[in-house]
Amino acid sequence: MIRSYQCIDNPQNPIENDILLDPNKMAAYARGEKFISLPLLPMISLCLGVKFENGIKAVPIFEKIQDVKLKMNYENDDYKKMLEAIEILDDKKTVIEIRGPLAILDNLLGIDKVMRAMRKNRESLNFLYDEFIEIYIDYIKRMQDMGITIFSFAESILDVKLFGPREVGNYVDDFLLKFLKEIKLLQKENPFTFHLCPKSSLILVDLEKAEFFPIEYESPKKYIDILYENKTLRGDRCLNLA
Repeated sequence: MIRSYQCIDNPQNPIENDILLDPNKMAAYARGEKFISLPLLPMISLCLGVKFENGIKAVPIFEKIQDVKLKMNYENDDYKKMLEAIEILDDKKTVIEIRGPLAILDNLLGIDKVMRAMRKNRESLNFLYDEFIEIYIDYIKRMQDMGITIFSFAESILDVKLFGPREVGNYVDDFLLKFLKEIKLLQKENPFTFHLCPKSSLILVDLEKAEFFPIEYESPKKYIDILYENKTLRGDRCLNLA
């Protein structure tokens, strides 16, 4: 049986526009959270052309899965301001959070159309998955050039209760395993910590595609501190429990 996972309640409040426009205010906002984390809005979605109302609600820009074009704009002002904020912050303590392809396609297209594509247009979806892998690896390399060593990857809408076991299994085979293979290869080139949200990690374990291995410490440690010091793949709990 594939387990579901109840996301930790971390209500998202609208972010004032002046914070998004000012790298100093962005850095101060990030420092005020449980742990330092950027971006404040889904950066890959922004670089793909998505706009967010009140800093929360995405405005879809495509009608059909076949229309979706994934072209990153790294000249985007939001991206440039995030880079400036990273320079202000401690790069060794900053977590770069990345949304999975389903969440980004939800921003680009809307979840109903994404679910329809999963059932009826797997070929087009797989083509986009391959493009997403290229985007993610390039994005991670750019962040590494800024000194970032910790990344958190979350597919928050991935849930067997919503998609069903067949489509969840297809997602794992068509995207997640391929992506994690590329992550492991990149970690060999330039070690970094990659945190996988429990929704994805539990699904991998329940499908017998992965296993959990315990790590022991003489005294209790905060989860975020474990992520800071271990450049490997982690994923047994939500980052909001850091």
